[in-house]
Amino acid sequence: MFGYISVKDQLIKERQKSAALKVENDRNAANIDYIAMVFDVELENEKEEVLENVTE
Repeated sequence: MFGYISVKDQLIKERQKSAALKVENDRNAANIDYIAMVFDVELENEKEEVLENVTE
């Protein structure tokens, strides 16, 4: 009926998924930066905006 997956195995699988998603996210961010550089587009930096809003 249903296969039992231990908590330890679930944790390992989820950590692997998380690591793969982080790699994909980093690659996508690098591609966006490269495209912006090629087409001379200025991208907004979310981290700078957050810091500006906190100091105001």
